[in-house]
Amino acid sequence: MANKVSDEELLSVLFHKTQTRAFLRRVKKNYPDQWLRVMGNVLMATEELRDRKEMKMVYRIGIFDPNTDLSWPWHFSHYDGIYLSNNKRPCKMSKAARFDSKEEARLFFHDWSGNSKYKMELIETREEA
Repeated sequence: MANKVSDEELLSVLFHKTQTRAFLRRVKKNYPDQWLRVMGNVLMATEELRDRKEMKMVYRIGIFDPNTDLSWPWHFSHYDGIYLSNNKRPCKMSKAARFDSKEEARLFFHDWSGNSKYKMELIETREEA
């Protein structure tokens, strides 16, 4: 390839799926004979960078009605569960409030006005730091 890509540009491309796809489309269109080699290098670089990312434990508050369930019923499908949002409303996982510690999450739940009707369960997940 005639133009060199800086390390910073390459890292930003690898960390964003849409940029990576666009980069690979440009390479395939402009340099079809080098596309497979570039694709292999991008896959190897992505694997190496994935190992470097730091993961941290994040806590979310799963809520359930004790009149209908004995415990939080979505243990095997966290994405379908009902959580407590930053606005202290029931929501899906994408809008759930995230906490760095269990104590923060418990205090947040006990400050919520609906804590007498619902029960909570702390859901631990690992996310990128």
